[in-house]
Amino acid sequence: MFVATAALGCQFVPNGPSDHHRTTICIYAPCLAQGQQYMTKREWDSNCQPFGYWLTCLVYSFGELLWRDLSVPVSAPVLEVALQGKTVVRVAAGGFHCGALSEQGSVYMWGENTAGQCGQTEKVSEPCPVSVVDSEVVPPVTVRIIDLVCGREHSLALSAQNELWAWGSGCQLGLVTNTFPVWKPQKVEHLAGRHVIQVACGAYHSLALVRSLPPQNFNTQNPPEKKERGQSPHSSVTDRAEPSVVDDAHYCPLGVDGGVSGSYSSSPGCLEDIRLRLKAEGEALQGQKSSSLTDISQREKTTSNRRRSLPGTPTHGRFAAAPEEAGDGLPSLDTEVWSWGRGSEGQLGHGDQLARLQPLCIKSLTGEEVIKVAAGSHHSLAVTAQCQVYSWGSNMCGQLGHVNSPVTVPKQAKLSEGLRVWGVSAGQSHSLLLADGDCVQPVLLYCGQQQESTPAYTVRPTLMPVCMEMGYISSVYSGGQSCAVLADQNIMGFISAIHELASRERQFYCWLSSVKKLLLTPIRNRESSYSSLGEPCTHLFFDLCEKFARLSVLIGRHSTSLSYFLHDVQGCDVTLLPLLMHTEHFLDVFKEYCSSVGDFQVMGGFQSLHKLSLECLGSQQAWPSQLCPSDQSTSGDLDLVSLLYWPLQQLHQYSRVLLKLASCYDVLTVEYQSLHQGCSQYEALSLSLLRKKKDAETTFIFWKTHSGKTTEFLRLPQRRVMCESSNRSLTVQNAGRFSNHWFILFNDALVHTQFSTHHVYPLTCLWVKPVTENTTGKTSHLLFLSPQNKWLRSLNQAVDQILGGGGQGSSPGVTAMTRTASYKFTGEGRFKDAQYTGSWLAGRINGRGTMKWPDGRTYSGNFKNGLEDGYGECIMPNKLLNKPDSYLGQWRDGKIHGFGKYKYASGEVYEGCFCDGQRHGYGMLSSGKLARTSSSVFIGQWVHDRKTGYGVYDDITRGEKYMGLWLDDQRHGNAVVVTQYGVYYEGTFKDNKMSGPGLLVSDDDTAFHAEFSDDWTVNGKGVLTLANGDCLDGLFSGEWNTGLKVVGTYIKPVVDETENKDRNSLLGQYAVAAGQRWSCVFEECWSRLGCDAAGKGDRTVAWENIAVTITTSDGHSPDLNRSQTKILESLEFIPHHGDPVTTSNYDNIRRYLTKACETPLHPLGWLVETLVTVYRMTYVGVGSNRRLLRQAVLEVQAYLTHFYSIIRFLFPGLPDDGGIIPDTPFAFSFSSSVVVVSCSSLLLPLLLPRLYPPLFTLYCLQEEQDEAQYWERILRLNKQPDQSLLSFLGVQEKFWPVWMSILGEKKQIVSSSKDACFVSAVETLQQISTTFTPSDKLLVIQKTFEELTQEVKPMLDGSFLWCMDDLFPLFLYVVVRARIRNLGAEVSLIEDLMDPNLEHGEMGLMFTTLKACYIQIQQESMT
Repeated sequence: MFVATAALGCQFVPNGPSDHHRTTICIYAPCLAQGQQYMTKREWDSNCQPFGYWLTCLVYSFGELLWRDLSVPVSAPVLEVALQGKTVVRVAAGGFHCGALSEQGSVYMWGENTAGQCGQTEKVSEPCPVSVVDSEVVPPVTVRIIDLVCGREHSLALSAQNELWAWGSGCQLGLVTNTFPVWKPQKVEHLAGRHVIQVACGAYHSLALVRSLPPQNFNTQNPPEKKERGQSPHSSVTDRAEPSVVDDAHYCPLGVDGGVSGSYSSSPGCLEDIRLRLKAEGEALQGQKSSSLTDISQREKTTSNRRRSLPGTPTHGRFAAAPEEAGDGLPSLDTEVWSWGRGSEGQLGHGDQLARLQPLCIKSLTGEEVIKVAAGSHHSLAVTAQCQVYSWGSNMCGQLGHVNSPVTVPKQAKLSEGLRVWGVSAGQSHSLLLADGDCVQPVLLYCGQQQESTPAYTVRPTLMPVCMEMGYISSVYSGGQSCAVLADQNIMGFISAIHELASRERQFYCWLSSVKKLLLTPIRNRESSYSSLGEPCTHLFFDLCEKFARLSVLIGRHSTSLSYFLHDVQGCDVTLLPLLMHTEHFLDVFKEYCSSVGDFQVMGGFQSLHKLSLECLGSQQAWPSQLCPSDQSTSGDLDLVSLLYWPLQQLHQYSRVLLKLASCYDVLTVEYQSLHQGCSQYEALSLSLLRKKKDAETTFIFWKTHSGKTTEFLRLPQRRVMCESSNRSLTVQNAGRFSNHWFILFNDALVHTQFSTHHVYPLTCLWVKPVTENTTGKTSHLLFLSPQNKWLRSLNQAVDQILGGGGQGSSPGVTAMTRTASYKFTGEGRFKDAQYTGSWLAGRINGRGTMKWPDGRTYSGNFKNGLEDGYGECIMPNKLLNKPDSYLGQWRDGKIHGFGKYKYASGEVYEGCFCDGQRHGYGMLSSGKLARTSSSVFIGQWVHDRKTGYGVYDDITRGEKYMGLWLDDQRHGNAVVVTQYGVYYEGTFKDNKMSGPGLLVSDDDTAFHAEFSDDWTVNGKGVLTLANGDCLDGLFSGEWNTGLKVVGTYIKPVVDETENKDRNSLLGQYAVAAGQRWSCVFEECWSRLGCDAAGKGDRTVAWENIAVTITTSDGHSPDLNRSQTKILESLEFIPHHGDPVTTSNYDNIRRYLTKACETPLHPLGWLVETLVTVYRMTYVGVGSNRRLLRQAVLEVQAYLTHFYSIIRFLFPGLPDDGGIIPDTPFAFSFSSSVVVVSCSSLLLPLLLPRLYPPLFTLYCLQEEQDEAQYWERILRLNKQPDQSLLSFLGVQEKFWPVWMSILGEKKQIVSSSKDACFVSAVETLQQISTTFTPSDKLLVIQKTFEELTQEVKPMLDGSFLWCMDDLFPLFLYVVVRARIRNLGAEVSLIEDLMDPNLEHGEMGLMFTTLKACYIQIQQESMT
């Protein structure tokens, strides 16, 4: 005879109420496990602390210990010495073997081992460790076990990964093997990848409680069926989905593919049992009936509804485990029961008496919310979250709780009304049930054989009166013909409070399930529901059903969690109660449910629902008892409104029980604080929802009283009446005698009704202020009331509540002046019919928001005082072109004002400054695209939407570039024009034409100075100078491109060079002065600093504007990278700008300017970026004309002058250009005690590297002829070996190197060596092409001289000083070997832009030497 038992962990209350209430340990009997004729128990050592501080525990065995040939009485149990020192948390007892589980997850087994059930290869008389190792991973890892159960010849272990392991013998292992016994634990592959919750062992069968897989994991190829007409889109929420239909071919009734004769076999007993049962089932099916299988009809009934979960495949594959619902850690109710092993008594529950070699899902229990299973010798039990008990298997002694025998599929046990079972255990021929009764204290129910010596037995579960004397029972056990319970002592009412909470929650869930099953689901499924309720109420009813289902699922999972908590109440932390851990989740679910019931009530849905409920429940005079709450009678007085509002009372019960628990702890403990906080939260919500209930009832009565078409459109589900003027007076100031005004305050709007006209004011956009003597003005969003008016407080409460406040009533006039809300404008004005969403301030649009007009216009950005102001984006549809205009930039007072970018629907793009909606100041207009016939770009100054002032116009189509003055969109004034054919013109324009004196130079250097009357047309006196110097002086007429008529004198000059010089000096005389160009750019920079004109402003205000610009830049430029963000963060700090300039803060100024110029978000950075843009627009492309070089250089110098004036305004301590900072060493100073500050030394490193490409290109074009001559001689000279070249250049032999170093090896220089002398100096000079500023290039020249000196010193004795006669030939050699391209351009750039302070110093001398070498190479004779 065999009995399967359960094992529990310790039962201590962690951190108990107080230390002086300790209890005797042996009374707690922390854990028991019962076998056939023996028992194992676990006790804590008397030295341990019974309130959570465990040191060690003791394990005892008593009864018939056959493996030791001992019979131990209960009064003198045997201590398992081998387990001393181990923290055992579980014990288990099988038929003739025992097991223990340590806190670390280690397994210890002892007892009979003939079938390998102890996991050893020999007899085990003392506890020995059993290693559970997962060998599928590399390297293999030890598996941590959290639960252990034992059968007669097998053992099962549940791992921390919720996987199942088995060892021993028999088909009850569920393993894929043909070798028995199984000496080492093996994973049950058929359940691999599934989340196993609990396991139980019978004599020769096993049970597993497994979490179901999500429905979408199966049948994904089959599309969902269409819902019938009128069916709710939420209908799948309140009822569980039907199990997916799975074809029979997908699984084998024996749990094995290929039948019993395949490669997988079991023990001989199982195989024989399988053959016999297969034969019996075949005979039964032939006759369409069965004498041995009483449940064949039940099996046929459920054939069409196959289980949702398929058995796992016996491979190393995995299914994805189902996650916890909502991720909240509460136990899932979507479970399945799997069984395997012998089934001769139907104990497997599959509708037959066949054995199963592998786990198979019991279909009829899927969806029944099973939360615990138990296995007896030959019968099985399952308890559900709805406190129902299902039993199946052997019923010889009535142990199943009903009269059928045998039962091959689960059947519900017959229980007395009012009993709710939450704990079960199964013995050999009896069952023990732990249930809730009429009081908080649990009761015991018993069914099955009463005494071993008599055949008497109880079929119906019967109450055991003795249980009331046992106290608060937390766990029940059964083994053989004996029973055992664990009872907790009720210290300070703690245990009773926990039991009360769990009992009420189970009762609450049973009630919710009954309401859903008997009322909500039938009504929802009725075809007449839609027509009876109407469309609005139908959707609200479906939403109510959805929220009810969500509440029901939460309570069911919570009640299950509390049942688990009770099994180990003294070993758990009270702060881990779900009510405390997931308070927000509970509160949200109750809020949503209360709102859905209130919405349905407000719309009058309960009247129609009452009729439908009567149709569903029949003509019963009273409600079914299952629908009546515990505190209500069944007299029929209960209505649907009270029924569906009843769940709100549970919140008060939570608060009351948590307060009881808190009273068991000291006030300063963490437990008290947590419990007290939870109590306050649930009580506050209870009161709040009761107020909402009352508001819904009041609103329903209001609509019932004021029904009619005029008010029906105001009736909304979420809208509640707060007050109205018929019972609380509110009059309009200066109203007429016969006027009729009715005010209704809802929770979301204030409605003003005058006769049949309704004005609705949303509360989110309503500001209420008390009337004062100074109250003036009028706005549709601002309401003024007398301070004594009762409406003032009500309105403030309503506004405060809708804005997210407590709604408890703000003081008069202190409701939020700043808020975010949506509003649709209805009055006249710019915003007529526009929809706004964003920030408000005292009834005005203020802050960031979005405005959308009906015609498609959209503005998104900043507002101020009700108008667009600040940074924003606007999109304006263009109906003619069917494309929108768009603007992104600054606004002021509702108009485009400031810097921005405007994209026109025509394709034009303007980026620049605006003033009062017009282009004004600096700006760039790109017209069309390159592929179009009219493509052009203008960059320059605008005045009142017209080109006025200096600007550059690049006519891409004609290949011309105009650089000059404009007036009212026409070329007017001095200007320069260059063409793509190399023609250069400078002169005056009038009315968009060349008019007056001008100079025209062709590509071949032919110059024509004459009077022009139209574009490229002359008419008057002029001088034509040819490229060879000849000139023609006289009267000219005609167009330049077609031919000229001339009457004049031909002159051939005597000295050509003089004439050429005179001709070059004429360039630039008609061009706009460099200092007068781009004044609009610098004016915009001054404007950004807050100055009205250059230098006219407050310096402090300028720095504040810079700080504001930097701070607000994140909102304008969200795509900044990390480095740009760091630069902006460093620029947020305003540097010291008023202090006298010293060396240290001068370096700080330079560093600050460097960072500021790296980001266009800084005014100085914007200035640099804009100057680079205009410079490139001027001198790139067609503008890359060598005759523009002088103007380009002057323009750079003008940039430096204007830029330095801005820097000096920000840092007034800086000296004038060329001034000095005393007592500070500096590298380029005349002495070591002063620093010379110039605009070129300070600003050229910031500006020139970005202007370098177009500027250096002009230098190269200007020096093109000389460069060709220079390069020809460089190539010829470099053909000579080193010694030959040194001799040719006149270098004295004492300077000739003798040795050279190659890869660290010293080699002698011979006559044929090439590129071996002065290598370091040559390589240094070559770096001049990689630098941009003159100062950097001069440093390269200086380092070249230093390298040359270092190489020469070892050849000479003593001190050495250079003389020019020795230095020049040697440096000339270095220049020749450096082979620098465009050296003439480099020299000219340095000469034009170098700091004047360096011209006469050491660096000036070095530069002069380089220039002389360049000239010498050009003039060097090659003969």
